[in-house]
Amino acid sequence: MDFKELETFVTVVEKGSISAAGAALGISQPAVSKRVARIEEEMGAPMFANGHKHSTLTSEGSVLYKAALKMLETRRQAKMQIAEISQELYGAVRVAASSIPGDFILPRLLVEFAQNHPGVSVQLTQGDSRSALEDLSSRKADLAVIGSDKSLPGFTSVPFFHDEMVLIVNRAHPLASKQFVTMEEASTLKLAGRTSGSGTRQSWERACKSRTGSFREPELQFGHTMGVVNAVAAGAEGGIVSIWAAAASPAVVALRFRPALYRTFHLVHGLCETKAVEVLLSFLIQKAEQREAMSN
Repeated sequence: MDFKELETFVTVVEKGSISAAGAALGISQPAVSKRVARIEEEMGAPMFANGHKHSTLTSEGSVLYKAALKMLETRRQAKMQIAEISQELYGAVRVAASSIPGDFILPRLLVEFAQNHPGVSVQLTQGDSRSALEDLSSRKADLAVIGSDKSLPGFTSVPFFHDEMVLIVNRAHPLASKQFVTMEEASTLKLAGRTSGSGTRQSWERACKSRTGSFREPELQFGHTMGVVNAVAAGAEGGIVSIWAAAASPAVVALRFRPALYRTFHLVHGLCETKAVEVLLSFLIQKAEQREAMSN
């Protein structure tokens, strides 16, 4: 039994079928079946019920699955430690991001990072600021990039990129010919906006209460920024989004607030448990500092 066979076996269990495992591994279904058959021959017992066509494990299969996970993790840790000793960067970094950093800021930065560090795989998951912090606190993520300045006990929050929030309207809207708008004008519209866990929503709510003394819930609420943009493109009266997202659709016009409404994205992290996490964190902070220096 070799590691490829173990990886194949684990993938069949986790993906639920031989066909799904083959697609995930980039190999044919017959190749997957042969690897599973070799494992069963060596173990002397069937690993799956119904001839291993599904992910239902036999008792023997459950024992091997748990052991396989431990062996694959041991191999991963060994490779990572050896790579770090030899100064070759290796490993995986999990990043949780809210929608604006995840859609518009991190992709190009991560492409550059991957080109310089091919041994590191970066897994980016997106949600809102609240869910990104939850992933970080539950150790489902190594870093979080969020649209608010909230942090967690035992974690460090550093300013990342800056952002400007704008009102977007459909090109057919009477306000579309304007360049600027006041918050009082925006507050009279039936707005589309983000859900309560969003940093955009939290920043807008604080600004409304500070500048106008009140806040009205958005008529339509979306879990992702592009939902707001697409709703306005489809005819909603207006929406509050990042200026990064406003440029994503030619069907909407961005109106800047006077006075302008700014916020800062934050990079939140704990102790860097691996060299890969440490290097990615340093890279992202450096890129943010470079952008800040260029804007001053």
